[in-house]
Amino acid sequence: MRNTLKIAFLLFSFICKAQDLDKIKIDTVYNNLINRTPKNFKVDEASKPENRFLKLNLNSIGGLESVYQFREEFKFNETEVNWLNKQIDQIALAFYLEGKPILIRTVGGIDGCPEENIYTEIIKKKKVTILNYCFTCSGPGRLEEFIKIFNNRTNSLLK
Repeated sequence: MRNTLKIAFLLFSFICKAQDLDKIKIDTVYNNLINRTPKNFKVDEASKPENRFLKLNLNSIGGLESVYQFREEFKFNETEVNWLNKQIDQIALAFYLEGKPILIRTVGGIDGCPEENIYTEIIKKKKVTILNYCFTCSGPGRLEEFIKIFNNRTNSLLK
């Protein structure tokens, strides 16, 4: 009886650990995608405005998102914001041209966040990666415009 309990406990422990590893794997895939530079994307250095905050790493969704959400605090002028908007548009295009279109969905709020923060859907006969951005009850706030620009570009390409 005692050995049976030990084996059952050991088996239960392995099952729980395996589920933790699946969650870590999903988070790693999500983070790798957020921080990945698509092959066809190059930051537009020629028209890049002179601003010390625009010298940061802006060759990924995560890099652009990080700077974009603080554009008011960084006191970006219209030219700088327009340049950032173009980069957001171009990175969405680059992922699409690579055959890996991405859409960003806002989730969370009172319902909480789903287990999966990345999954795929078939939209207009194309496999599209969906990134769930989880927010509190206040919603996307500073990232609303970033998400709109990114998704508008991807949606226009999916038609």
